[in-house]
Amino acid sequence: MTNVAGGLARVGFRGAVWQGLALVGGKAIVLITTIVLARLLSPEQYGLVAAALVLMAYVETVADAGVAQALVYLPASGVAARSALLVSVLLGTSLSLLTFFSAPWIAGLFQLPDVGPLVQVLSIAVLATSLGAVPEALLRRDLLFRRLAVAPIIRALVTGVLSLVLAFAGYGAFSLAAGTAAGAVAYAATCWWLVRKGAPWQIWRVAKDALRANLKFGVPVAGSNLLARLIFDIDYVIIGVILGAQALGYYTLAFRLPEALIINVFFVLSTVLFPLYTQVQHQPERLRDGYLKGVRVQSLYGMTAGVGLAVLAPILVPLVFGGQWSKSVIPLVFLALYAAARSLGAGANDVYKAIGRPGISITFSLIRLAVLVPVLLVAAQWGIIAVACAQMATALLFAVGMQTVAARVLHIGPKAMLRAVLPAFACSLAVAGAGSIIFLQLYLGAPLTAALVFVTAIAAVYGVLRFGFPALHNELLHLVRRRQDATAE
Repeated sequence: MTNVAGGLARVGFRGAVWQGLALVGGKAIVLITTIVLARLLSPEQYGLVAAALVLMAYVETVADAGVAQALVYLPASGVAARSALLVSVLLGTSLSLLTFFSAPWIAGLFQLPDVGPLVQVLSIAVLATSLGAVPEALLRRDLLFRRLAVAPIIRALVTGVLSLVLAFAGYGAFSLAAGTAAGAVAYAATCWWLVRKGAPWQIWRVAKDALRANLKFGVPVAGSNLLARLIFDIDYVIIGVILGAQALGYYTLAFRLPEALIINVFFVLSTVLFPLYTQVQHQPERLRDGYLKGVRVQSLYGMTAGVGLAVLAPILVPLVFGGQWSKSVIPLVFLALYAAARSLGAGANDVYKAIGRPGISITFSLIRLAVLVPVLLVAAQWGIIAVACAQMATALLFAVGMQTVAARVLHIGPKAMLRAVLPAFACSLAVAGAGSIIFLQLYLGAPLTAALVFVTAIAAVYGVLRFGFPALHNELLHLVRRRQDATAE
């Protein structure tokens, strides 16, 4: 296993660089695809695919029973990897077949008959996800982020190219479903190719102890991940059932930018931070220091990006996606702030898993789901804007709760936690101030105004960090200067 000899921050930054490069490359392709498809598909078609993808996401979350996460946590061994693969293959195949044959019933349950064929196509993605989970986990366990970086780019390319070709050919919603399934297959195949010689193919050579250890850690993690998925996607289900496919299409498009620019960044950082926290789980001081640095960086990025995106929403939606998506503008404002609020709680679930206490995440998720569902059901009566507002408020409430519990578990004082998030709030206020330039849109036009807001916001954030938080400024600058060394290793 790769040693963290260069320090937690350095290894974390090196991993984040490679995962970040993959994220930027992959999401740039996804964003371009989304922009083109938004001009080819109607909101209703977009909503139908969104509904199918949400249903598949629930299945994919438990398709490997959490054994991939267990491989990162447990001591490295061949029998553990083979046992994990056996569980993943059996469960993934079963869930894929179950999804395919129950697609018509699922479509009827949600009163969206056109979703059935899309679910059947996406059942391929369920199988691919389960088969690719183990090799991906092996690469993350060994901190081989540079090697892993190619997989999401290939997935994005395959998804984007096939979706666009089929959309231009007039296949409508099917184009996105087929592209997504093909991308999942490409991702799994790439991960297996990357592990090559270390691939645990001999799944008949397993041991009861290894199976038991994988499932003991993996099942609670899978349960926690499923609850998290329910929490973060339940708004799609509620909107689709109560308000219909067209409203879901507007809401889904509004969520695309905060998802691509903010939330997916946290998913990438999670793949880096979880194995790093695991390696220092028995070193409390290093774990606390690494966690506070993670909170500081994630909240700084999430808050400033979320506020900036909320400010620019009235310009970006018509400029990027077209005037037919104007009903997505206000939901985007609140969903961008929702992503900002989520950044304040980022990292807590990773540290719970790293110290072997995934049950904390499950408890939090159950409470959150119990609160969120009735709140969103009530909010849906007033439309997608009210749903977005409810999401923002709930995310802020639970971010505070999650960090409070994490601080208690890690024995971090409240003052230390507040100091970690203070730069994020200060820089967010600076970005909000820079956003006042948006009122010049009538005179300068949308493209020039958006560029001016962006440049001014960047300058304001730099000024706040340089003069208000010089230690953080110097630390970030030091990490950036190491980027060449990190990418060269």
